[in-house]
Amino acid sequence: MGNGNKKECTMQKRGKGIDRRDFLKGALATGTLSAAGLALAGCSPQASGGDGASASANASTKGGASVGLVGGAICAEDWLGEMPVVDEADVYDTVEVDVVVLGGGHAGTQAALSAAQNGASVAVVEVQDEKNYIYFGEDICSYNSQMFLEHGFSPYNVGDIVSEYTRRSVGRVSPSIIRLFVENSGEMMDNLVALTPDTSNAFDFDDDQCIIQVAYGDPSDDAYPMELSGYKTWPATFQTQGTVSNTQLIEGREEMSRITELETYCMREAQRLGAVWYWQHSAVALQLDGDAVLGAYAKGPDGKYLKLNAKKAVLLSSGDFSSNADMVYNLLDDVAEWSTRAGADRSALTGMGRDGAGHKLGCWAGGAIEPHPRPSMNTMGGMPGPWGTCPMLTLNAKGKRFMNEAMSQVVNANCMRQPLGNIYAIADADYLKTVQSATLDHGAPNWGSPSTVQTMVDAISAMKPGPEGAVIPQCGIVKKAGGASTAAIGGAGMSDPDASTGEAPSDGATEAAGTGPMEGVGPMGDGGPNLWCANTIEELLGYLGMEGEALETALAEIERYNELCHAGADTDFGKDASVMFPVEKAPFYGSVSENTGIANAGLVTLAGLLTDENLNVMRADRSGTIKGLYAAGNCLGQRYGVGYSTPSAGNSIGMAMTHGRVAGKIMAAL
Repeated sequence: MGNGNKKECTMQKRGKGIDRRDFLKGALATGTLSAAGLALAGCSPQASGGDGASASANASTKGGASVGLVGGAICAEDWLGEMPVVDEADVYDTVEVDVVVLGGGHAGTQAALSAAQNGASVAVVEVQDEKNYIYFGEDICSYNSQMFLEHGFSPYNVGDIVSEYTRRSVGRVSPSIIRLFVENSGEMMDNLVALTPDTSNAFDFDDDQCIIQVAYGDPSDDAYPMELSGYKTWPATFQTQGTVSNTQLIEGREEMSRITELETYCMREAQRLGAVWYWQHSAVALQLDGDAVLGAYAKGPDGKYLKLNAKKAVLLSSGDFSSNADMVYNLLDDVAEWSTRAGADRSALTGMGRDGAGHKLGCWAGGAIEPHPRPSMNTMGGMPGPWGTCPMLTLNAKGKRFMNEAMSQVVNANCMRQPLGNIYAIADADYLKTVQSATLDHGAPNWGSPSTVQTMVDAISAMKPGPEGAVIPQCGIVKKAGGASTAAIGGAGMSDPDASTGEAPSDGATEAAGTGPMEGVGPMGDGGPNLWCANTIEELLGYLGMEGEALETALAEIERYNELCHAGADTDFGKDASVMFPVEKAPFYGSVSENTGIANAGLVTLAGLLTDENLNVMRADRSGTIKGLYAAGNCLGQRYGVGYSTPSAGNSIGMAMTHGRVAGKIMAAL
C-alpha cells in the first residue's frame, strides 16, 4: 500500500494474453402436522406407451400412518399434480433425433454442442424467442483450464477440490458428480475459448475485458488454496468485465451480454453441426414406456404440440423452480418455516429463476428430488457495508457479537438466527487490513479488479464524521462501460445467477442485497447511505441507531473483542488470529442491514433430481435408473448440499456448463 493518506490498490498481471483459438401458509408454520395429515397424492407414473402418462396417487405407509409422497418428498400439499396427456390430434409435427434437450440455457447449450460434436443428432426445446434470448451471469468457474495455466495458476489437485465441496456440503452431495465437474471443467473452458472467434475481444485480458478473481496483491500460486476458518478457496473464476456487450455484433442479433455472446458461439457451432433449436416451445410431457423415456412433447407458441422422439436420451436442463411459489413453499422447508413465522405470504418466497418444469417431468417419469434440507442460492452475504464478504466485527440488534465472522459462507445463516432488527459491521481506520485478508469466497472484495477496490477506498477517505453517512461504492462491483454494474455485494455476494436456463427477468441479473433475510441499507438496499464515520465508537453506534441497553452492550462487546485481538486468540467464537484486528483507532466506520426474518429462494434454487454418477436420473426408490433420462444444471441434484457454499465463485454457471457438456458426451455415446 502507498504512503500517507492515499492508499493504492494494485495487482500485477500474470503473463500475457493467450491465443483464443486454443453459471407459507398453513400447517407448516405450526410444526405439528400429524403423519395422517400429510397423506396426499404421490407421483408414481403409470406406463402408457409413447403418448405421455398421467400420475397416480401413491402413499407409503409406516407404523400404520400414511405419509404423503409428492415427487418423492413428504409435503403438506400436492405441488406436482399429474402430467398432461397430449392428444395426438394436437401434434403439429414429429421429429426424431438421437438426443432431445429440454432447456437451452447454459447446461442445455453445452449438452447440445458436445452431443453434436460427438456425432449425435440433437433437438433443443427453448422457451425464449430467437431474437431476444439471453443467458444469465458473468462469472464462469473452471479448474485447470489451459487459459488459467497460461496465466500462472498451476494445476490443482482434483481430489482436494472435490473434498472441499464435500466438506462444505456436510457430506450431502455426490462426490462423483462433483468430480465430474472439477475434472472436466477445464476442458469445457478450453472448448469455449477455442470456439470464440478472433473478432471477439471477450478473452482479452490485456485490454481489461475480463479478469481472473484473485486474492489481495495477486499472490504467487503457492498461496493457493487459501484457507480461513477451515474453508479453502482456489482462483478458478473467469469474470467478464470491460464492455457490457459484445463489441462485434453477431449476425441476426443486436448487442448482448458477454456471457450471452460466448454461449451464442457455442450455439452457432452446435447448429452448424446439425443441432436444431425449437424456439418459444416449452416441454410439457415425456413419452414413457414403463421405466424408459422415449421422448417428449413441447408446446409451441400457437398452442400446438411438437412430438420429439429420442433414439438415445432426453436431457432435463430447464432450470430451477424458484419462481414457482408452491414448489418453494413445499420443498424449501427452512425458507417456508422462517418466512411463515415472520408473517410473510408464500408469494414473497420466490426467486428470479424458472418454474420447475424439468423437476416435474423427472418426477412424473418416476424420479425424485433430493431430500431436505434442499439448497438454494440464498446463503451468501449477511455482512453489511461496502467492503464485500470479509471478516469485519459484527453485532446484532442487541449489541452482541454472535459468530466467527471469518466463516463467510455461514454468515447469512448465523444472522438469520439473531433477534429481528439491525445487524451492524464495525471497523476502524485500519479497515483495509480486514478487506485485504478476505479469501475468494462469494462476495469477496474483487482484487482481480483493483481499481474497483481503490474507488471504494478513495470514497471512504473522503468521508466526514457525522450522522448523515455516505453512499460508498461497493468494492465487489465491477463497473463496466457505460456505468453498468454487473455484481452486487452489499452483503449479498458476487454475480452467479441461474445455471440452467437462458430466460431471466433482465440480462445479467445479479445477486443483490435483500437475498435471504438481510435487507440492505444503502445503494443496493433502500438507496440511502451505506456507511457512517465517527471520531469515537460511542458516536458511531449512535449514528447507527443504537441506544440504551443495546448501546451499552455493544460498547462492552467491542472492548471484549479488542481484548481477544490483543491476546491473539478468539476464545469466544474461534475466529482466526490472523484476521483479529482490534477496533480502536479513529476514525471509526460502521454499516447496517436489517434482519427481517423473511427468507426466500434467493436468485435460484439449487435442489434437483437424484441421478447416478453418469447424470442418469434414478428411480425414486433408488432401485435403478430411468432409461433414457438425464439431468444437468439446476435440474440436477446432489451438487450443493445444504446451501451455496463453494470454494470458487461463478460455480453455478461453471457447473451447469460442465455437467451439460459431460451429459452431451454420455448421451451421444449410448
